[in-house]
Amino acid sequence: MQDDTGVDAWLETDEGQRLPIDSNCPIGRSPSNRMVIPDRKVSRRHAVVHRQDVHEFFLVDLGSQNGSYVNGLRVALPERLKDGDRITLGQYDLKFHQSAETANNDVSASYSHTLVDVRSKTCFMLLADIVSSTRLCEEHEPAKWASLVGAWTGNCSDLIKRHGGAINKYLGDGFLAIWPLDPNRKKHITSGLNALIDVQEQSPLPFRLVLHVGEVMTGGGRTLGEDSLSGMELVLLFRMERLASKLGNTFLCSSAVHSAIGDDFTFVSLGEHQVEDYVDHEPKSFYGISRD
Repeated sequence: MQDDTGVDAWLETDEGQRLPIDSNCPIGRSPSNRMVIPDRKVSRRHAVVHRQDVHEFFLVDLGSQNGSYVNGLRVALPERLKDGDRITLGQYDLKFHQSAETANNDVSASYSHTLVDVRSKTCFMLLADIVSSTRLCEEHEPAKWASLVGAWTGNCSDLIKRHGGAINKYLGDGFLAIWPLDPNRKKHITSGLNALIDVQEQSPLPFRLVLHVGEVMTGGGRTLGEDSLSGMELVLLFRMERLASKLGNTFLCSSAVHSAIGDDFTFVSLGEHQVEDYVDHEPKSFYGISRD
């Protein structure tokens, strides 16, 4: 059940002030944040509490100089929050609270709600993940690794939002972003993809980009204003990431993407490949990209 104010998740200060969390909650020193912390050790854009699906909340550091901590441990990759977790930013402490209903993941209630709201839409789906993240983590001091990952996450998040997309899920060492398929907004995906490839070429962290466009089912919880996604086209995207890793490619897109925005990029054919563990066993065409 929710607390007596009807809120199912919130941040609480040591003084007892509560800030409800709906879809996401940016935190930092800048007045543009939802929660503003007047502490010089807190960065202007320090972190965000991200609501993922209906019941999951993550703390994501955005490359802050002094780091973000959950229960005394510095966050590198997005950290799932539990009721009662203490978040420390600079010299400021916050406590995360989640109602028993959402913390216990009431599947029957969620499923009933999803049945009402489920619908389909076509969108570009972009999966980004850090290559060899386990090995890289072991090669860096924890604070340095946290800083690198946070800066990468924050930079990519800014670019995607600036170019009309939204991060739908954080995935440990990466994220899933989406753009609606809209001919009137085609420039958003093309400019966003160009910006991410620029980051990819300059980033101290090697990361992979996998892009597909197709119909997905939406419904249930909301993530940064976007519904949770499901469907076989999304499954294909994740299988493509596996294929890209196997091929050693840092960029891979489907033939559907080639058809949709092929006039705006120099795509390079990577031939036909069978996608492992996918319902359709027919070989599919895939493409890389050339910036020359």
